[in-house]
Amino acid sequence: MSAADQNPTQPVLPASRQPVPMAPEVQAELAKRGRSARQIESDITARTERLAANIDELTARLSPSRLVKDGTAGLRARITTPDGNPRLDVLGAVAGAALVVGLLLWRARRR
Repeated sequence: MSAADQNPTQPVLPASRQPVPMAPEVQAELAKRGRSARQIESDITARTERLAANIDELTARLSPSRLVKDGTAGLRARITTPDGNPRLDVLGAVAGAALVVGLLLWRARRR
């Protein structure tokens, strides 16, 4: 006779969710510590809440919009001065690159 046949009001859990008996070593350790089942359950609940909070924070940190926002802020900080003006060394590098590209295009068209 199966468990469902013995007590039809109790839902039958899948094998992966069946209770697992505690190992004798775990029982001995719990007996040494003097913790009750209620204390263990509250510890598990507290850990679960901390893990959920950590996952929520990581999800927020790694959201695509947040990554784009942080990336653009970092780029803006590198190419501008604290007062918001463009940095001269960046302007010089952009102007130099534009000059080189222009010269290469001009030379390619002359051939």
